[in-house]
Amino acid sequence: MQSVPKNTILNWDDLRIILAIAEQGTLSGAAAHLRVSHPTLSRRLRRIEHRLGTRLFERTPGSLRLTVPGEEIKALALRMREEICALEQRIGRLDTNPDGAIRLTAPDALSEYVLPDILAELCSENPGLTVDLVVSNQVLPLAQRAADIALRITSSPTETLRGRRVGTIAMAIYAARGLPVPESLGNLAGVPWVGFDASLACSGPGTWVARNIAESDIRFRANTLLGAAQAVRAGIGCGVLPCFVSGSITDLVRIGAPLPELSLPLWLLIHPEMARLPRIRRASDALAEKLKRAAPLLTGTS
Repeated sequence: MQSVPKNTILNWDDLRIILAIAEQGTLSGAAAHLRVSHPTLSRRLRRIEHRLGTRLFERTPGSLRLTVPGEEIKALALRMREEICALEQRIGRLDTNPDGAIRLTAPDALSEYVLPDILAELCSENPGLTVDLVVSNQVLPLAQRAADIALRITSSPTETLRGRRVGTIAMAIYAARGLPVPESLGNLAGVPWVGFDASLACSGPGTWVARNIAESDIRFRANTLLGAAQAVRAGIGCGVLPCFVSGSITDLVRIGAPLPELSLPLWLLIHPEMARLPRIRRASDALAEKLKRAAPLLTGTS
């Protein structure tokens, strides 16, 4: 059995890289999580393994699996991450400044079509606040300070987070203006469609398309709602999109009413420790108010 040499010095960046690869399971997933390029992350891993003189991951088709030394380092990285988060929270409780930076995470389509005007208004009204927007369709862990505030479209928000429902996201079928499509949902056969790839196949829109649209009618597949919206805008075919998209892409035509089975709550979530900070309360209250005012856009009734 190999073990990590005792005279080797690992810094937190090394541990963070190893932990990200272990948790994501692939270099591409870890690179996206750390927001670095795939080649850069691959080089960093090779250097760490060379310095340690041992392999930390076994390369298998489609994934990376931790070796015994890799498991030891992962356990250390997990302990350090927990200690760092706990320290930041203890220090954060001493922060009484109503101004400063907040880190907000939201899905790509919401970030593209809803948040720009809201955040512009927020920054104008609160000049002491600085917003760092992390666009991600993954559920970023607030407990690990990946973000201070999260906007999530879900019917089951994480119980350990403090949250409030700030709206309802409705979805409907859209097509580019001029695309020959039926005026109602009664006859969808033979119409070109924008579908979703495997990463969104189990989502609400992906499931609806799989149940209602023939494979032969799907001309394009997207792995994000943002990509699907742009494909529909380009006239490739009809697509299931959030109703708020039509507020920004005015040359889209909605076919029928919003699909009631696809409506989902929009939640604003904060880690309980962070909710005590004045600047987080200030930003979250303002965001909640502005999102509630945007209800007609989110539900497709504007």
